Amino acid sequence: MVSQLYYILIALLPFCLGTVIRRWDSPIVKLPYATYQGYHNESSGLDIYLGVRYGASTEGQNRWKEAQPPLDQTNQGILNATVFPKQCPQGTAGGIITAAQYDPLQSVDSEDCLFVNVYAPPNADNLPVLVWIHGGGWDHNSAREFDPTPMINFSNNSFIGVIIQYRLAAFGFLQSPSMAKDHGLNAGITDARASLRWVQQYIEKFGGDKDKVTIWGQSAGGGTILHLLAAQSEPQRKNEKLWKNVIMSSPYLTPMGKCDSTSWQTQFNNFSSAANCSGDNALECLRNTSTDTLKTLSHQFDSKLLAEHPSAYEPCIEGEGGYLIGNTAERLKNGQIPNSYMIGGSNFNDGSGFVPTSLTPPSNLTNISAEADSRLSNYLTTDFPLTEGSEQVQRVLDLYPLKDFVDNHARGAEIYQDVIFACPVDWTLDTNQNSWRYLYAVKDAVHARDNAYEFPYFYNTLSPNSPTLYSSYIGSIVSLITTSSPNNLRDVQPENDPSWPLYVTKGEYKVLNVTIANISDSYISQGAQQIGTKERCDFWAETRITGNW
Repeated sequence: MVSQLYYILIALLPFCLGTVIRRWDSPIVKLPYATYQGYHNESSGLDIYLGVRYGASTEGQNRWKEAQPPLDQTNQGILNATVFPKQCPQGTAGGIITAAQYDPLQSVDSEDCLFVNVYAPPNADNLPVLVWIHGGGWDHNSAREFDPTPMINFSNNSFIGVIIQYRLAAFGFLQSPSMAKDHGLNAGITDARASLRWVQQYIEKFGGDKDKVTIWGQSAGGGTILHLLAAQSEPQRKNEKLWKNVIMSSPYLTPMGKCDSTSWQTQFNNFSSAANCSGDNALECLRNTSTDTLKTLSHQFDSKLLAEHPSAYEPCIEGEGGYLIGNTAERLKNGQIPNSYMIGGSNFNDGSGFVPTSLTPPSNLTNISAEADSRLSNYLTTDFPLTEGSEQVQRVLDLYPLKDFVDNHARGAEIYQDVIFACPVDWTLDTNQNSWRYLYAVKDAVHARDNAYEFPYFYNTLSPNSPTLYSSYIGSIVSLITTSSPNNLRDVQPENDPSWPLYVTKGEYKVLNVTIANISDSYISQGAQQIGTKERCDFWAETRITGNW
């Protein structure tokens, strides 16, 4: 009883003495067009601003136009930045919404969605900045699934995190040459550029250093980075410095093709007709169509795959006067990209979830090999711009013989993995002198499993918990963000963790894996087919460049 009373008195002592327990003031940032009040998270020690506008609403006449500057809201007093902003309209379920919950008219979606979330240490001064570009197939996800607090805290609060949103599905990637005059093609990609320009203009207000920006994207976010690399390499943009460091995780480089190709035009015409818009004024009609109608159509067309493309909504080649002037695959392969300090990687089984199980023939057939080749050939000419019976298709069958795989599905998955994820990483790093590669091989290592370590608040169930692997992987990421090398912060990485070799020297890369006891077992390797062999990647580079996709 005495000891219990003692602790009660000790607890009450500050109040008896009139001492006030410190409370943090809500942080306020004043921008030229608006003043925002965020909140201080006492658990993480970070000032957080949710829903800071970097662009005007994209509805109505701003649809399929390049992101417009934020409207002046200085006469509205201090704006609340303590709740997540509405997310861009989703083309399908994903992220915070399950398939059972998904409704294309859900209230959490809005065309007024060009916002960033900022996570900053209090009194930050010229800190490095991470800008995260989320994945989700360019048709789903938002900023709220990606909280960078764990990695900022792991870095001893030594950088600022900026999480962006950009237009998705039909709102961001419905393509028609009629949009060109408003620079509205590839709107989701140019939104990302607009957010990076916002960082250059305003991150100093949050304590960030615009000259120490790292951009990081996974899947479609990584694909967005590949397109940004290509676009910013054009002569007229080479003096615009939007980043210093680059991280790309399983970047999604789908077939492009010209924006005026038959595939894109057919999709636009069918979409417009479904909205009761057609003819020369179809685009203007769509801009005057209700948001709910477009949300519904965006979802319906999400399942209608584009001819010779593996998905419905993807970037295209605009040509002169546009942002994505040329073929991104060609720019990457030929080294026509801005010099950056880069980490790039892919997952051991990145392609397995993207190809149909019907590729594998029934086991009771008399000639399984011939049927497997036939099914694979049909897949290649349906989902990719390859011609039936062509030498290219035969070359694919020869490069990926059925005998090398457990079944035809695994064969197709390896092809998809090379074309879309692994080879684009290799092309990008091959021509960059300051580049490092990894292969994520934890557990089943299917696409996006690495999110478990990048953003554990939301994705922690995707992979086994391993603090030492977190140190090996995220410790290296933090090192790149803060020092432009994954090897400089050795004190935050596990003892005996191998240093990252430069990829351009010998094609060596770091394999991220764990033991049975979930202890980091990262090691250096070279030449595994899971990262795309040189022969296969050279073939796909030539095929994509000659076919302009």
